[in-house]
Amino acid sequence: MSYEMANTMPVAPQEAPPGFRAELPAEVVKSAARTIQILEFFDHVRRDVSISEIAHALNYPQSSTSALLRSMVAMGYLQHNRIERTYRLTRRTGLLGAWMDPSLIRQGAIVNLVQTLARHAGETVLLTRLNEMRAQVIYVADFGPERNVSVGCQHDLARSAAGAALLSMQDEMQIRRMLVRLNAERAPDQPVVDIPAKLIEIAEGRRQGSFVGAGSAAGLAAVAAQVRHGTAGDSLVLVIEGAETRIKTRAPELARMIRAGILNLSSI
Repeated sequence: MSYEMANTMPVAPQEAPPGFRAELPAEVVKSAARTIQILEFFDHVRRDVSISEIAHALNYPQSSTSALLRSMVAMGYLQHNRIERTYRLTRRTGLLGAWMDPSLIRQGAIVNLVQTLARHAGETVLLTRLNEMRAQVIYVADFGPERNVSVGCQHDLARSAAGAALLSMQDEMQIRRMLVRLNAERAPDQPVVDIPAKLIEIAEGRRQGSFVGAGSAAGLAAVAAQVRHGTAGDSLVLVIEGAETRIKTRAPELARMIRAGILNLSSI
């Protein structure tokens, strides 16, 4: 069966990764962030969970966790099983944001594509968006051996394959502005981004239709490509990542897989 046909097949539920890494940016309101992280934790484990499990996984006080869960039940986003003392998501959460891109999100085309890529590649596949000046993971299909990426994690826009793909969606003047700002705001231990070299790298990635570079964490490499779709509200990229030695060896093959999958989305 060709890969182009494979991503139309039903996708079996994936096994949840063993750990959950919650990141809380300093500038966010804590109560709002905790509510969102609870939803992300449910999406990660994909089963009913107890108050104590959520509190332990996210390092929240049990009392405030209980109060947040009760509020989410009252608003219709969670359902409480009083006998088992567990909580689960309701279908209301699955409909949030579906109006923005119904063909890709509500009908599941892009999620199925991410899952299918992960199964065929045997690697971790990410759906990543531009969030201010960072690349942020919004969906993970974890079929690779590393399994160290969580929904919500953010990484360097100027030093990753996903970041290069996201930057490539801007015009050259905007890319220059963004890189100048990233240089100005870089950590003291980070080298300055070579802007002319980065522009050449982006131009080559545009020509090839994919980008090869660093992954979302140290020791990882990635292949990334833009998700082009007329109704997409976000700037999105698909990323296949894993151990640096393995991904760089397979980069041409993985790039072809991503491009073939994205091509199929154009017919939706």
